[in-house]
Amino acid sequence: MTILRKLSLAATIGSATLSFAAGISKDTSKIIQPDNIIVCESSAACETKTIHGRIYKVINTPRLTIMVAVSHEGNYTRADVSVINHTDAPFTITPDDFRVEVVTPKPKVLAYVPPANLVLPAPPLPPAAAPAPAGQTPTAPFAHSFVAQSSAPAADARTPAPEVDDAVADKAAIEQNLEPTSIAPNQETSGRVYFERDKHAHLVNVVLPVAGLVFEFPYAMKK
Repeated sequence: MTILRKLSLAATIGSATLSFAAGISKDTSKIIQPDNIIVCESSAACETKTIHGRIYKVINTPRLTIMVAVSHEGNYTRADVSVINHTDAPFTITPDDFRVEVVTPKPKVLAYVPPANLVLPAPPLPPAAAPAPAGQTPTAPFAHSFVAQSSAPAADARTPAPEVDDAVADKAAIEQNLEPTSIAPNQETSGRVYFERDKHAHLVNVVLPVAGLVFEFPYAMKK
């Protein structure tokens, strides 16, 4: 057998081997794909809800319910996160495990920003009170409150405390920063989580590792 024929035969065998290996690799990647990753997409148990004017993506599983709403705030990407524990055992969540992956136009990871490092814009000032009509002396709010309290009958110790509106309580919970915490069975926790911001990001993926599962929420960011 000539050297040329030997080289040709070796090349043919090598090509076939590579082709076979590529086929195995492709098939194997499908088989070993992690089953602990849950993506919020149309084929999954994922829905959209509007709560307190914000649009949340919600993933429901037998063990957990995860809700996420994403927006921009100052120089940060803000995620409003709620986690509900449906299991009979507590587990711990740590926001610094969370991340935002930029998919397009340029892939990168937006890191978690701890609350101590945040520099947020000042909240808007409350609207000024309307001036009192001419000839009428305005009543000081404190004096009015004091008179109202002093003229009211003493509260009975057996009188139950007024109930707190669930919607108000939920909104107050979401408006605080999410801290590392343990969630008891059948309990939930909510709060804001901040990440770095990429002003050019279009498609992003919010990734939340929780209780051995990884929840992914794709978002198209608004400019």
